[in-house]
Amino acid sequence: MKATDQDKHLFSRYYRALCCFAWQMVQDESVAEDLAQDAFVAYLNNKTRLSDDENAIKSFLYASIKHAVYNMSRHNKVVRKFWERTVFTESDDIDYEHQIIRAEFTSAVHVALESLPEGCRKIMTMSYVDGYSNEDIAHELQISVNTIKTQKRRGLSVLREKLNFNYFWLFLFVLFVV
Repeated sequence: MKATDQDKHLFSRYYRALCCFAWQMVQDESVAEDLAQDAFVAYLNNKTRLSDDENAIKSFLYASIKHAVYNMSRHNKVVRKFWERTVFTESDDIDYEHQIIRAEFTSAVHVALESLPEGCRKIMTMSYVDGYSNEDIAHELQISVNTIKTQKRRGLSVLREKLNFNYFWLFLFVLFVV
């Protein structure tokens, strides 16, 4: 794709006109310049298949810009339709960040829960993850409510040690507020 003297001559002769042609359609100078440059690159890539006639080359350059603008317009319509159908607000970014934090937090809690002895883990999971009351857990596992309370205290103590200090308070906040 090496440019010859004829190619350099064509570039210097038609580049400004092609930029103006493109600008009339896109109303953006930098986009218009990009389109003109892309047209010349397309010409150089297809040079062996094109006629050496300067008028044919000129037609190819203008047609390349016209088709590129049509493609860009179609793409912009698709993007615009997407954004019209998708209600996007800054809160979406915040929600996304909250989802990441929640996922990391949940993962850390599950890892910490897995380190508990089986009985304590079962009680903690039933209480804090599944939402069972102490009485429901006692009935389900056929143990006393005081045993449930003791295991929950031990479990929270271990979680406090295993989880980062901030994660632990977030854990309590999520359980009791949300």
